[in-house]
Amino acid sequence: MRYSYQRNTIQELVLTTKCHPTADWVYSEVKKIIPNISLGTVYRNLNQLSDSGMIKTIQDGSVTRYDGNKSPHHHLKCKECGEITDINLKD
Repeated sequence: MRYSYQRNTIQELVLTTKCHPTADWVYSEVKKIIPNISLGTVYRNLNQLSDSGMIKTIQDGSVTRYDGNKSPHHHLKCKECGEITDINLKD
């Protein structure tokens, strides 16, 4: 995959956030850095990053979320606020 400033910015955002963002959240945050980026560009780049294994996708019902933590782990979702948290289970 060739270098792309837009893709790199999106990847860095997903890798450095502690939440498990949606594409819309990523779009709103990346737009602060690259004001003329389109939502379609964000979706395309998130899919490319996921397909190449650089980030993970998580299905939260019908919503796709993204995870920069590629190590094996599970997720816990709060029933009250909906926040998703990484958890590591020990054998």
